[in-house]
Amino acid sequence: SFFVGFLISLYLSIAKIFYEQTRMTDRPIFYLGLVTMIIGIQLFLTGFLAELISRNSSERNFYKVEKRLNA
Repeated sequence: SFFVGFLISLYLSIAKIFYEQTRMTDRPIFYLGLVTMIIGIQLFLTGFLAELISRNSSERNFYKVEKRLNA
């Protein structure tokens, strides 16, 4: 979703430079692009943190069992 927001921002920038004289913030698609970029960053950071947590948690709960009860 970050890439979609980047494409929207790129489109708005090109439209501003070559075609239109209106402000970018007056168009609703600007806010859609901004929101999708923010959501994309949040999803990336959530995945990054989940990867860090899952990498360390596999070694943390290693229990040595001496004998089994009621076997």
